[in-house]
Amino acid sequence: MHQAPVGMAMRILFVDDAPDTGFLFAMAFKIEGHSTRLATNGTEAVQAVEQEMFDAIVMDIEMPGMNGWDATCQIRRLPNGLRVPIVMFTGYTGGREHQRAIEAGANDLLHKPMLPDMLLSRISLLVAN
Repeated sequence: MHQAPVGMAMRILFVDDAPDTGFLFAMAFKIEGHSTRLATNGTEAVQAVEQEMFDAIVMDIEMPGMNGWDATCQIRRLPNGLRVPIVMFTGYTGGREHQRAIEAGANDLLHKPMLPDMLLSRISLLVAN
C-alpha cells in the first residue's frame, strides 16, 4: 500500500540538494509524527524508491546529476512509484514548470519558499485522494 490512511503517520521521501532544507523539513515532519528519508539528487531518489515504498515524495527540480524532472519520470516507471503522490518543489517561477511537472508524472508543483506545515498540508491532501 502506497498511501497512509488519513491521520496516520506517513513515510515521506524528501529530495533536495540543499542538506539544510532537507533537515529542516525532516524535523518539521517528525514533529507531526511522520518519518522522512532524505536524498540529495535524482539518482538517490530513484534508488530509494527501488528499495522501499513511500506515502509521498517531495522532489526538488534543479539538482546536480539527475534532476527532478528525470527522476520523476524514472520513478513513475517503478512498481513502488506508480501511484505515490509526487510534489515537485522549486524556487524557479518561469511559468512553464507546472505543466512540465505534470508531464513528468508529478501530482503538483509548489514554489519555494514554503513553510513545512504548508507543504505537509498539500501532501496530506494528495495522499487522502
